[in-house]
Amino acid sequence: MKTGQNNNQMEKNSILKKTSKTVTDSSEQIITQLKNGLSKIGDIGTNAKNKFVDYVKDVFDVLPLIENAGFKTNRLIVGISVPPSIEIHFSRFKELSEEETEKLLELYSDRKMFKLIFKALKMSNEFQGKLSSDTLVFSETCIEISIPPKVSIKYLNKDISNLTKIETEFD
Repeated sequence: MKTGQNNNQMEKNSILKKTSKTVTDSSEQIITQLKNGLSKIGDIGTNAKNKFVDYVKDVFDVLPLIENAGFKTNRLIVGISVPPSIEIHFSRFKELSEEETEKLLELYSDRKMFKLIFKALKMSNEFQGKLSSDTLVFSETCIEISIPPKVSIKYLNKDISNLTKIETEFD
């Protein structure tokens, strides 16, 4: 039984490493595009541009930690506007116990961005669990880090959701 658990843990670690590498590779490309885009917005000073780029880097750095907490990043959108924004779409793939949640919050207590995103995802899960529909199914949670911040719970029509599942099975 332990061998199966060890293989399962190794598989999880491998997936996490691949995710982290993908996020790192993608983040470098996006950061370059972000700097170019911000330089085209004349009203934002150099200091503000650099702060926002650092803010986006901080988000990229915590995405693998958020995945450890059971939330997969579906997409990330950087809004180059005044004020700038970061929109992250998540789906939950595992439920953590209260004890596991507390351990993660303690482990990453120095990571403000982790706490911001993780607490918003937990709040969203609580709301989503209380909302239901006969024709719609929960799809994902969207967190928009902007002024003001915003959390959206997204639903799909059941028929569309079933088609998406079928397409995924054939990929």
